[in-house]
Amino acid sequence: MQNKKRSDFGLGRVGIWTFDLDLQPMSRAQEAVVELEELGFRCVWVPEAVGREPFASCAMLLSATKHLTMATGIASMHARSATTMAAGWKTLSEKFGDRFLLGIGASHQHLAEKVHQSTYEKPYSAMVEYLDAMDNAVYFAAA
Repeated sequence: MQNKKRSDFGLGRVGIWTFDLDLQPMSRAQEAVVELEELGFRCVWVPEAVGREPFASCAMLLSATKHLTMATGIASMHARSATTMAAGWKTLSEKFGDRFLLGIGASHQHLAEKVHQSTYEKPYSAMVEYLDAMDNAVYFAAA
């Protein structure tokens, strides 16, 4: 695989990362991303912590826009199994193509342990194993 230049991803040089969309009713959040798209922003990043489920949120926000990319920044590997993460990514990609960008991370120890009741040890090694499991996840949906 060839390395892509940053501009090849079409995300623009400036994007928005915010918790604030979770603090609004979804109808208002959708209006906000439409306005951001009209202002020329190409990508909005949403975190995963204790707000909306990020795949469902991205689907609703993408449905309101025409060109905007929605990205998870980040979806926690502690919040769902690798198979579920892969299925969520593939499902959104089927509908929205490259407009959904999955950012996955190890999160923070206190969120992993207190919120997700998961063990936070050796985050790099755990992520490598998680990504391998995603690569090997069974997925039978029509794509």
